[in-house]
Amino acid sequence: MKRFKVLLNLAVFAIATIVCTTSCENTQKKEVLKVLSYNIKHGEGLDTILDLSRSAAIIQAQHPDFVGLQEIDQFCKRSDSIDQINYLESHTGLEGTFGAFMSYDGGFYGMGTLSSKEIVSTEILELPKALYEPRTAIVQVVKVGATEIVFANVHFDWVDSPEGSANRIEQAKALVTYINSLKKVVIITGDFNCTPDSPTMKYFEEQGFIFVEKGADNLSFQGMSKSEIDHLIYRDSEQVKFNPISVQLLEEPVVSDHRPLIVELEVIF
Repeated sequence: MKRFKVLLNLAVFAIATIVCTTSCENTQKKEVLKVLSYNIKHGEGLDTILDLSRSAAIIQAQHPDFVGLQEIDQFCKRSDSIDQINYLESHTGLEGTFGAFMSYDGGFYGMGTLSSKEIVSTEILELPKALYEPRTAIVQVVKVGATEIVFANVHFDWVDSPEGSANRIEQAKALVTYINSLKKVVIITGDFNCTPDSPTMKYFEEQGFIFVEKGADNLSFQGMSKSEIDHLIYRDSEQVKFNPISVQLLEEPVVSDHRPLIVELEVIF
């Protein structure tokens, strides 16, 4: 009889464990996000033709959830005095945000984002000044299912020198300090202007960020000297996890001097 009770208790415990595990799995939600990062060089291709519709077509064909865009003009004469984010917004059906670096050529020069998700808040974060151009980052809190995540778009100092490297680290520190204040999981993408083994990327690693590996086909910048400077990194938590599903650099040799970076992430919350 005693042995029977022991076996019965073990059976009850096993059933309870299965029920609990199944229940936990049932309450866990998942959603796949497609993130695109693209330095579009204000719509001017390597063929020197200014045609923003080519950038718009690339973005639209991918059906992304979030887009980080670098080298964006707003009413600049060199790009036909149009609001480029407004143009891309109208041609992709995504919600656009522009963040200016500086006044330039009759308008403003900076960066932008596009989003298919609800934007809860937006901060155009001023970063420590670079050698030749000021810099900002666009930091947005967005809704993904029943949770909120931070999506940040960056374009760090481009100068290839010890001073440029020091500037990029200071810009990264300012960005991380602000992001830490939000206390949420985060995706950062953009033109970091530095390679994965650089001091700036090592700093992000020290701060708990995970670098999404591109594999052998990793040269995102297609200018005179090809290099891997466009990245996506993320930092998750116990409550919200990111799982990289796929990453690719599109073969687009004319539209810009950068290739579009596309990453699919599974969000588990």
